[in-house]
Amino acid sequence: MIRLGLIRNPKSTRNKGGAGGDLREQAAHLLGFYFAEPATPEELAETLADFARNEVGIVVVDGGDGTVREVLTALPKAYGDENLPAVSILASGKTNLIAADVGTSGHGMKGFSRLMENARNGTLGSHIQRRPVLEARWDDDSHAPVRGTFLGAAAFTKATALAQEKVHAKGFNNNAAVALTLAGTLYRTLFGNDPDRLLDGEPMTVVPDGSNSPQGNRFLFLATTLHRLVMGLWPFWGNGEKPIRYLDISAHPERLSRAVLPLMKGKPTDWMLADGYRSGMASEIRMELTRPFIMDGELFEPGPGGVVRLSTPAVIDYVVP
Repeated sequence: MIRLGLIRNPKSTRNKGGAGGDLREQAAHLLGFYFAEPATPEELAETLADFARNEVGIVVVDGGDGTVREVLTALPKAYGDENLPAVSILASGKTNLIAADVGTSGHGMKGFSRLMENARNGTLGSHIQRRPVLEARWDDDSHAPVRGTFLGAAAFTKATALAQEKVHAKGFNNNAAVALTLAGTLYRTLFGNDPDRLLDGEPMTVVPDGSNSPQGNRFLFLATTLHRLVMGLWPFWGNGEKPIRYLDISAHPERLSRAVLPLMKGKPTDWMLADGYRSGMASEIRMELTRPFIMDGELFEPGPGGVVRLSTPAVIDYVVP
């Protein structure tokens, strides 16, 4: 039987206030040493190093996108990129984009019970979704590399702040949060006189695979290694086999109100392709930024040098019962 280790974030939305107490007790009882609630990155690193020494083959993450990002970031030091464990997600965060793509057994006791049942009958690991990790690496080494699956900058950074202040605070999470954040941002931009000056964009250079890139501010930049988002949203297009999908929109995009629906479905019109709406696939993307970006829900500064490179140095197998 493949050995399981469980990392639980008690601060995740569905775990707060004693929620998931039954799971905590059962996991501690059944897994013993292989159950942990690390409170700091240092404790997480120590836990994963112990898992690696004891040949834990599946790391179960009980948390949201941010918790998964922290685990993905810490795994290489513990296991090495050549021996990474599989990951299984108990989706319990404010947003669970990763779980929505690769799958989840659920959350709480129901999800944990499904995992344990499949582990006992030997079927756990028979259903796998494989995804490259998206790594952000700072040229000036002002920050350690971060690994995740979804990155956004410019309007996306401001939209995330809006979600945290006005959407999540009112109890909306997951699909509802994504929908309300998108609707609110577009409404303020298109019909509210753009009070946040999102249309002005931010100074940014985006260079996919060393190609020539238009100069000037960006209204929106997204990059992901996921294969789908929530609610049928997929603002990417282009063919190929490269692992990073990206969307790159210049400041003051032409006819934005008309572009919204085809943009959200990844089906651009001919005039969009000629008017600053760019998307494609890449193996590496070089970004020059002056303002923060978001990786799986967390804000990161670009550092003094302002150059951040995106790549996919490893692949993760996500296990679903």
